[in-house]
Amino acid sequence: LKIVVFEQAPAFHDDVGAGMGMYPNGLRVIRDISPKLLERIQQAGCPYQYRRWMRHDGTEVAVADETVLTRPESDQKHDNNIFSLSALDEAADTSSSSESLDPDLQPIGIRRWRLQKILYEAAVEAGIDIQFGKRLDTLKELTDDTISLRFDDGTTHATRLLVAADGAKSKIRSIATKGACTLKYTGTTCLMGTSATPRADQGLSLPSSLTTKCHGAFYPTGPSEQCFQFHFPVDLEKESIPTILGGWGGMTHHMSQEECEELAKQLEEEGWHTEKFLQPLQNVEKALKIGLTTLDPPLKTFTFRRIVLIGDAAHPPVPYLGQGAQQGLEDAGTLAMLLKRFCLVPGYPNPSFSLDRVNDALELYNQLRVPRTTEMVQRGKLAGEQQQKRAENKKYNRVREEMIKREIFYNENSNHLFPGVKHDYKEAVLDLLTTYDRKVAEQEQQRLEEARTHQLVSVPEEE
Repeated sequence: LKIVVFEQAPAFHDDVGAGMGMYPNGLRVIRDISPKLLERIQQAGCPYQYRRWMRHDGTEVAVADETVLTRPESDQKHDNNIFSLSALDEAADTSSSSESLDPDLQPIGIRRWRLQKILYEAAVEAGIDIQFGKRLDTLKELTDDTISLRFDDGTTHATRLLVAADGAKSKIRSIATKGACTLKYTGTTCLMGTSATPRADQGLSLPSSLTTKCHGAFYPTGPSEQCFQFHFPVDLEKESIPTILGGWGGMTHHMSQEECEELAKQLEEEGWHTEKFLQPLQNVEKALKIGLTTLDPPLKTFTFRRIVLIGDAAHPPVPYLGQGAQQGLEDAGTLAMLLKRFCLVPGYPNPSFSLDRVNDALELYNQLRVPRTTEMVQRGKLAGEQQQKRAENKKYNRVREEMIKREIFYNENSNHLFPGVKHDYKEAVLDLLTTYDRKVAEQEQQRLEEARTHQLVSVPEEE
């Protein structure tokens, strides 16, 4: 099996991009690839001990223990009945138990480039051919099972299976769907950046401000550094899309300092807590602005003959639950398991790889991943909308804060998080394969019975 990775960047560079979170459902995939790889990633990041919902002035609304996210689904108590005495007893019974916690899957914050570097080095060690400076020009299906890629440097490559992980602006997706879906701006622009200041509260903080009418996220990516995000709604009736789009992208260090210092002064006047939220802005290393977008309409299939979309190419996320990268990892783990099941042919001394049954693998990939990722994108949108409503409506904020407190009391963390982090991609694949095998067995049994019936009713023709 020959694997080639084409990357449009001219080379790998340190210190590119901001930060990101890694959660148990994504870390499970990494661990299944290699426990040592997971250990390297954990060491390069910073664990989240707590998750705090806050107001912009530093007031804590609720605090959750992030370690409970590593507890298996069967051990987690989710009871939305706030009047249930049994729920109170169960919460008391489970909150103090650490026996079922899985420290390998502790959520972490990590700089994006550090994660990419570790994965790149692991791929090289595994003998995978990675070619830089390969920007796709055209894609053409030569036959039913062969795809030709042409790059803008004039080189070409033919493949029998193309896995497209080329991001939210995927050119391969655009070609495969014939432009049937496009990125739609959600109306929110995010200013994110990194700062060489430690996060004293040992975890993720989610402030919301009724004065600034925005909300944010702050999380550690190392012992002495953190990442910050500010989510600003944009009035599309007052600002045109081209004007907004023109302000997106990375900034130079000087531009980052100027923009963040100006924002810090504005937020200070509006009562934001200096140490918790303004110091990162005042000590920014780099920053960028991005417009949050989702696919319109969402894809109903991630496979197009021998083309498979994974990650942001298939389902661009919003960042409010930290599930973007995790869903991409689930995609990869699911696809790998299904290809192994249908395409790996036993043999001595080594098995071989055949794509004769790849369509079976891709059909099941769609059955699993389309509904799963659609749900996660929708849950992420809801989480963001609720945070923004906290910043816009005083009455809603008061009610929502009370709901958050009750969620944490009964469930130990936010109900928004559990469907994402508790998911085990391997169990999902095995469950579907069990159903698939049973259906195949039933079809074979029916075929045999029909053949037997046909034999019984068949009468030889008279000469």
